[in-house]
Amino acid sequence: MSKRPRTKKKPRPKPASAADSNTPRRIARLTLQTLEVARGHDGFLRGKPEPTLLVAAYRTNGSLPASLVGRTLLRARLESDMPCTVELGRHELKYDARFGISERLLVLAFAVEENNGDGVAALYAALETPERLLLYTTNESVPSPLSLEDWAKRECGAPSSPAVEVLLAGEAPETITGSDQFIAASAFSVLAHARSDEGWRLPFLARDERNDWTLLARLRID
Repeated sequence: MSKRPRTKKKPRPKPASAADSNTPRRIARLTLQTLEVARGHDGFLRGKPEPTLLVAAYRTNGSLPASLVGRTLLRARLESDMPCTVELGRHELKYDARFGISERLLVLAFAVEENNGDGVAALYAALETPERLLLYTTNESVPSPLSLEDWAKRECGAPSSPAVEVLLAGEAPETITGSDQFIAASAFSVLAHARSDEGWRLPFLARDERNDWTLLARLRID
């Protein structure tokens, strides 16, 4: 008695799980495009300022502590008299991951007038410890410093990024910058789950107003 050849059953496609549908993979690209310098000062008889930008991206879902997902440092050279615009060569910070519906990306930027570089190195290292960073907006009548994950819950609408005050382990950034002059900080947050493509203006105005810079950046999430 001859046996019939067995036919292989085609594998059934697995239904998409709820977890997969709620956590799409996204690629976030933060491009630093231009630095506008309205005013700049590097001390008496010391020439043009030497702007240094330190930018970090953090991931937060509101319940777990914020985590650093990327950071970069960029030095801008002023070639002309102020006010002036410096093209930054489309310097990019990229992050590829899956995001839940409530997850957000927070971008935090420091502006420093660099002299010997020690303060810049200290601030760059501080970006790696988000649990030690507290933020509050500069226009708060009664400052209420928040952790990065709590501050990121605030809605930020492009193109204007809020200017913020920063505490590093309870201290102002100026306490660790030494001869490098800390100018200001700026931050914004967006939902990471949805696609977006927005331009942002990050202001850096020193307390004495002698340095007034603005970073033009674009954050694209595909």
